[in-house]
Amino acid sequence: MNESQKELISIGVSVGIVLLTLFIVHQFIPSLVWAGIIAIVTYPLYQRWHRLFAHNDTWSALLFTTLLGLMLLVPLYWLISVLVKESQLFINYLQDINTNGGAPPELLQQIPFIGSELVTYWNTNISQPGSLRGFLTNLHVSLTPASYYVKQVGVSIAHRSFQVGFTLLTLFFFYRDGEKLFKQIHQVGEYCLGWRWFRYAEKLPSALRATVNGTIVVGLGVGFCMGICYALVGFPAPTLTGFITAFAAMIPFLVPAAFGVVAVILFSSGSLIAALLVIICGTVVMFIADHFIKPVLIGGAIQLPFLAVLFGILGGLETLGLLGLFIGPMVMVLFITLWQEPQGL
Repeated sequence: MNESQKELISIGVSVGIVLLTLFIVHQFIPSLVWAGIIAIVTYPLYQRWHRLFAHNDTWSALLFTTLLGLMLLVPLYWLISVLVKESQLFINYLQDINTNGGAPPELLQQIPFIGSELVTYWNTNISQPGSLRGFLTNLHVSLTPASYYVKQVGVSIAHRSFQVGFTLLTLFFFYRDGEKLFKQIHQVGEYCLGWRWFRYAEKLPSALRATVNGTIVVGLGVGFCMGICYALVGFPAPTLTGFITAFAAMIPFLVPAAFGVVAVILFSSGSLIAALLVIICGTVVMFIADHFIKPVLIGGAIQLPFLAVLFGILGGLETLGLLGLFIGPMVMVLFITLWQEPQGL
């Protein structure tokens, strides 16, 4: 057996071990990825925290992970409880219409140009008892009691809680053994890619932090401000609508549609001033977020063309869900870095 054959067998064994490992732990890969994202984003803060404990790795990592978990989970579960309550009101409203029927809302009649068509459509498909269930069935949506949805949400929360638990456990070890882990990653990267590794390793952490700041932080801020605005103008379910606006703010071009729909509903119900306030508030909040806050949080860390950022976010979201909001731009950073290598940039 010559050296090339031995080398080929060695590569095959190595690839086989990696693939087998990925197969064994594939159920936990999302937890590992989330823990890695959180660790990279918060590691500069953790290093300052670490110094307060005289570099005691175990206690500093345990307390920091616990504190971070509480900061993330307590507001999240409060928000979920509020969303469940507000969603129950909406589902009960639909159930009442399906059971007893109902005249079209006055706001439909007040919508310019298409109001009469909408009223006719409502009378045809929804106003009679039992019609709403058939209408939703045609849309591939089932109308079931609110308790069913609460149960489904509970099952989903239990499953996600299991995943969150493994994420926090992994995060603890990432913090505790972070320095050793970074050294090992650098050694493996340099062994596999040589000098190219350092180009990627230099850009990815800062780009990931910028992506998180430019999506999660700004999105939550926009949703919080707009939720307050919705509550002040008397819009129903302001927490639920604010949460939808926050999620929309994480995706390019969607947030104007979110508060625009709210403004249209308010205008159609005769609240012209409230609709104008929502439009003005949404425009001001997005202007401040896009022109002042995002540049400060993101700066020049990503250094990606606009189309690369756009395709990275939208493509990642479509392919990987919420994880794709962060993985997509990271892939585009790697691609642009690879693209620039022959140019020596």
